Amino acid sequence: MIEEQAIVKSVQQHWVSVLTTQSSSCHQCNEAASCSTSILSKFFGAKEIELKMYSEIPLEKGDHVLIGIGESIFIGLTALIYFAPLCALFLFALLGQYLGPQLELEGELFTIFLAIAGFAACYYLIKYLIQHYLKPQTINPVILKKL
Repeated sequence: MIEEQAIVKSVQQHWVSVLTTQSSSCHQCNEAASCSTSILSKFFGAKEIELKMYSEIPLEKGDHVLIGIGESIFIGLTALIYFAPLCALFLFALLGQYLGPQLELEGELFTIFLAIAGFAACYYLIKYLIQHYLKPQTINPVILKKL
């Protein structure tokens, strides 16, 4: 389970709105002072994220809570969102390389167009699948305990 601390912003019956800060973990290793990734993460700063979730735990505004999401769900969604479009980009580029000579097209423009079209189609397919077939209660983080 991947865990993060959050602060309760509001409570309405069993629905709780929590605020968590998205921060980079790039400041914790020994090379952080000389690492370009660490420097860039300092430049962009931390972002606050507000989540609304159901909770059976009695909470009040200002309470600190521990929220979590399953590792398998996190890894699966990461693969779906990042890896699938990248694979579509490469597969459609290969398809363009194969179809270009078959259609007697010169240059790489057809291959580039097909690769971008495959990437965009995969993006919209993933968006559709997430909205219509994935259950939000299995994706959303849950409140594990009050701190």
